[in-house]
Amino acid sequence: MPSSPITALSVAAGYPDASPPAVTEDEASGLLRALSRVPDPRDHRGLRYPTTGLLAVTVCAVLAGASSFAGATDPVRS
Repeated sequence: MPSSPITALSVAAGYPDASPPAVTEDEASGLLRALSRVPDPRDHRGLRYPTTGLLAVTVCAVLAGASSFAGATDPVRS
């Protein structure tokens, strides 16, 4: 069993070696609605970015292949 939860989830979802199916517009808006309901535990003083935006960027990084926190912040290298 892989140690990365992202790899483990992709294997469990049924596409370990292939790309997942494309996300439809309805699915994307549903995801944003779900992310907007996640409570923000941070103190409101000094808040720069909304939780929904941070979570959406994180989801995009995982969909793009990031398998760690460091991988989600690294720029794409050509």
